[in-house]
Amino acid sequence: MTDYDVIVIGAGPAGSTVAKIAANAGYRVLMLEKKASCNSPCAGYVGYTINTELPENCAIQSRITRMRTYFPDMTFHDFPLNGFVVDRPSFDMALAEEARNSGVDIRWGSPLTDLTPDGDGVMFRGGEASGKIIVGADGVFSKTASLLELSRQDIAVCAQYHLKGIEPLENTSEIFFNADYAPGAYAWIYPSGPDSAKVGLGITITSSTGGSRSVHDYLDAFINESEVANRLGGEKTEYTVGALPVGGLREKLCIGNVMLVGDSAGMADPITGAGINNAILAGEVAGKAIINSLENDDLVLLTRYERQVRRLLERPLTRSLEKRGQMNILGTPNEVLQERLPELWVTFKEYWG
Repeated sequence: MTDYDVIVIGAGPAGSTVAKIAANAGYRVLMLEKKASCNSPCAGYVGYTINTELPENCAIQSRITRMRTYFPDMTFHDFPLNGFVVDRPSFDMALAEEARNSGVDIRWGSPLTDLTPDGDGVMFRGGEASGKIIVGADGVFSKTASLLELSRQDIAVCAQYHLKGIEPLENTSEIFFNADYAPGAYAWIYPSGPDSAKVGLGITITSSTGGSRSVHDYLDAFINESEVANRLGGEKTEYTVGALPVGGLREKLCIGNVMLVGDSAGMADPITGAGINNAILAGEVAGKAIINSLENDDLVLLTRYERQVRRLLERPLTRSLEKRGQMNILGTPNEVLQERLPELWVTFKEYWG
């Protein structure tokens, strides 16, 4: 069994950030990723509020200066944004490569299978390792959280195509609320270049509108039948499907020597689904708490991570969770969305009232 100071489960933005920070401080870090590479059904929007220096090769695809939100009747509301769209696989791989260059031992295709009985290590496909601190950054269906016997999170199921040969609105992210295509959530168009875009949507299985079709069928219907179908006749070059948490922060983010970061901790926004900025922010906080704990040989100091993350994220995520609850109660049929959307979506002043 190989000994490490820190074992990180998951090589997404949260995991790679934690791993790099701990390794840069001189600690032995193992990062396990169940997939052979990084991939995600995510538009890849990153706000310029991100509190980190991004890799040079993180594959920025377009600048975003405006969000246009459509009501079911296709009237819309514009809101200024300041961010960019990245190619998620390239972005995640760039962060993982930074971690590797910092000395992190990365094992691809190595899913976590169990925690060791004494809690001081992990078992994974192909081996076993001991570690003083274990970080669960393994997404919405976190194996780490499952092994800790934590409850499953409420989710939105998402699907996305990458379309080429179309003309997206320049520097504009488009958000469409229409229960016929995205019950309980929304559809999106994010430009990935002058003649391409990421087109996707989410549906919530907790929405009282139900949802009789698969997320793939809903996405095809949006592309082929919606009011913007005439703009979406390009070539489908990629299809991805996945899920994100919409239940807010977990009750516990730190249990003994195990920390939860990113989607495994419920850090995605329950309304917008945005999670990259929060994941990297929490990863930085976790990394610093790990260094402090190891320097002082005191695992109790890990709880500083939870306190600080809650100070930073709990208020906005709690507000968003309240709005998610309203959406679930209202059921979000189109007549309700047409009237009540400003109370439920972040670009309207009514949301913050």
